[in-house]
Amino acid sequence: MADKWGNDGQNGRIDPFTEIYDVSFFLAAYFFELSAELTLQLGFAMTARVTTCHDLMKNEVDLRRIGELFRTLQTSATFTSLLLPWFPSSARKAGKEAVTELFTMLHTYVETRRHAELTNDAIDVLIADEETTPTIVGVSPTLGVL
Repeated sequence: MADKWGNDGQNGRIDPFTEIYDVSFFLAAYFFELSAELTLQLGFAMTARVTTCHDLMKNEVDLRRIGELFRTLQTSATFTSLLLPWFPSSARKAGKEAVTELFTMLHTYVETRRHAELTNDAIDVLIADEETTPTIVGVSPTLGVL
């Protein structure tokens, strides 16, 4: 996988959503005998680190909560909520609450980074490009559901 980085004229950039789930990633997980759940958690943590900021990765409680909220979003995508989005189901309510909490959490991190010394984290790069906080939250691949 790493031998492909930079061969497309993109200065060594990769798309983490296609490259991270490459066969070599799963072979490494198999080699180290990681469970499927642990493999997904590792993929999530790596994606969160690459697409957000170091502050979030250091906060294990928030990172775990974001993972829980994503699981809530996955389970809230029921047949009824997708086919009848206006129907006031408990799954729809849980999904809306999860999205709201995800937005609030990342919004807090973006605002914190906005008032700190900029680094080369993904959020800081977007701040340096003068993007607004809602835009940064909305384009973050970690929270791409927003």
